[in-house]
Amino acid sequence: MKKIIMTSLVALMSATSFLLNNEPAQAHRRYRYYDTYPFYPLNYCYPITHWLVDEDPAYHPQAYADGYRQGRENAKKGKEYKPRTAGGEFARGFDDGYYGRKFAGQKNIVPNVYRPYTTTDCGWF
Repeated sequence: MKKIIMTSLVALMSATSFLLNNEPAQAHRRYRYYDTYPFYPLNYCYPITHWLVDEDPAYHPQAYADGYRQGRENAKKGKEYKPRTAGGEFARGFDDGYYGRKFAGQKNIVPNVYRPYTTTDCGWF
């Protein structure tokens, strides 16, 4: 009988202490070396403009020279002649370089077109 009374007293005391003395649990404070910054960095996205170079493969300013160089390299390596799909000044330069003709230079030049396009860039602050 004594054991039952002691057990019920201990149970009653522990139940009341849990119910009446409940303080919220709190972990240790975070170590903040820089008090001006928040706990987590902020994610910020902003628009940024890039420039796309639209280059015509057949008539860009260096098309003849590029074709001439590639034709000369293919002839040195002994590769079989294949007509170029780009056409225009590039193909003319490739033919001249492949067959060992004199460098004639570019006749038709179509300047490169620079087009802006806007995208989003994000960073952590």
